[in-house]
Amino acid sequence: MNKVVYSQWSKPAKDEFVGFNSKEAFANCAELSVLNSKKWFDKVELVTDEKGYKFLIDDLNLPFTDVKVELDCLNHIPKINWSIGKIYACKIQDEPFMHQDFDVMWFKKPPARILEAQAAFQNTETTENTHGFYKPLMEDAKDKDFKLNKYCNLDLIRAYNCGIICFNDLSKIKEWYDLAIDYINKNKNNLPLTPIFFEQFLIYNFLEYYNFKVEILGKDWIDEKTAVKYGYTHLISESKRKKDIEEKVAIKLAKTKSLLGI
Repeated sequence: MNKVVYSQWSKPAKDEFVGFNSKEAFANCAELSVLNSKKWFDKVELVTDEKGYKFLIDDLNLPFTDVKVELDCLNHIPKINWSIGKIYACKIQDEPFMHQDFDVMWFKKPPARILEAQAAFQNTETTENTHGFYKPLMEDAKDKDFKLNKYCNLDLIRAYNCGIICFNDLSKIKEWYDLAIDYINKNKNNLPLTPIFFEQFLIYNFLEYYNFKVEILGKDWIDEKTAVKYGYTHLISESKRKKDIEEKVAIKLAKTKSLLGI
């Protein structure tokens, strides 16, 4: 595996900061992520839309090795389905890859067991802490005619955190995308967090159905010990809005750019 992919579908974003406090905070984290990815992968690709290109390339000048402007084809889809852009970016790949979020950083080379796996993800999500997110979506699906129902155990909460998504075996990704689109087209409820259902919940069950051999960095969470071991950071949710984290990212970025002579 010698390729990492980032994606940004602009339609769902409330602002350019994508959950950060400011444009500068997002830019610092995104650049630090991309620069570290370039240490470990020869190919660092962005899949986005016209608006994302203007922001990430024309404005921020993030140093990708390749850019694909394709996600405007999703703009007919309601913005509540924000993760479909990520799955689309995976669907169009033609070689083994790791998709990672802009708030994910590898300060060490990803381990061989992740890079060589049939498929790999950050961690499982199975604990009681996740029940409130997945259970209403599972119950809603039971009486609906979603194609994904065939593949999913709707009585057992099992999902993957998709901070990273790795595939060496690309054979089933288009089917994953098609199942997600079927769900989006048929789903008429007003439940929150539907994207985690057709992304994180579906992909766990889908790969179980096809007997994929899946690797994860950590079970149910990446604790500090595991993060240090793998040199892995994922600024989830509120963490990216903490001022001390912003400062640490800015300092690490400055040091990285100095070492690279940028």
